Amino acid sequence: MIINSYDKNGKWLKGNLHAHTENSSCGNYSLEKVIEMYTSYKMKYDFLAITDHYHLTSLTEHINDGIVLFEGVEYKKDKLQFLGVNIKKYEDDKANLINHQELFDEIKKQKGISIICHPHVFNDNYWPFEKLMELDNYIGIEIYNYNVRHDNKGRAVAVDLWDKLLSAGKKVYGFANDDMHAFSRAGGAFNMVLAEKKDKESILKAIKEGSFYASTGIYIEKIKLIEKSLFISVKHLSVCFSLIGKDGKVLKVEHGMDVTFNLKGYTDYVRVELKREDGAFAWTQPFFIRGEA
Repeated sequence: MIINSYDKNGKWLKGNLHAHTENSSCGNYSLEKVIEMYTSYKMKYDFLAITDHYHLTSLTEHINDGIVLFEGVEYKKDKLQFLGVNIKKYEDDKANLINHQELFDEIKKQKGISIICHPHVFNDNYWPFEKLMELDNYIGIEIYNYNVRHDNKGRAVAVDLWDKLLSAGKKVYGFANDDMHAFSRAGGAFNMVLAEKKDKESILKAIKEGSFYASTGIYIEKIKLIEKSLFISVKHLSVCFSLIGKDGKVLKVEHGMDVTFNLKGYTDYVRVELKREDGAFAWTQPFFIRGEA
């Protein structure tokens, strides 16, 4: 049996789940300026999470700005940081590095989601694999962080850790976020969510179900699974499609504007990574396989 999280009707909505305002010590702009940035003609984002460092920024006055806004926080000061998105209250000791499970559980009770931040910032072991295996109730990890790419403080891409977690049996999704602090960090990474409506409930439901893909610039037009054949197509420009399996093994590679992968015989999970000549990427969520496809 193949679990297909894209088997639903809806519209593709573009969003970033990691952004800072001047309420973060490293932020640069007012909340109003950040919202204006993400709703501008060139950006056209459909949803945005404001995740200031250990501060819950109120969004009440901006619920009709043409973009769906999520209140959130980036937890912890220097190490093991993570995002709490769609939360209503924030309480934590930002220097405490042993209460993550308690916080993940509390965020889930608030009907929010927890996302592991930039796992390879500063060094490869910023978020140790062993630590993530011990924890539950986080929905996924940032497999791409645009701010880390700009700052050159580590590795922006963390698909190696993602595959390691998936191969060990952790059901986690991959996110691409701007981690916006300055204008140059806006618009370089996003999540395309297949939601029934453009509202908080629908977007959050789709994310929890894995009905989204992560991207740095590639737009996927269709993702269809018919029996054991996976069809994916892109808009505008041809790309390299790589079918990835357990332990990050590259199973097949195809080039063009669309591809059909036969998944018969594969186990555990497969995912598709797309790459364009200019360096833009997109990543589907895993197709989990129960037994053998």
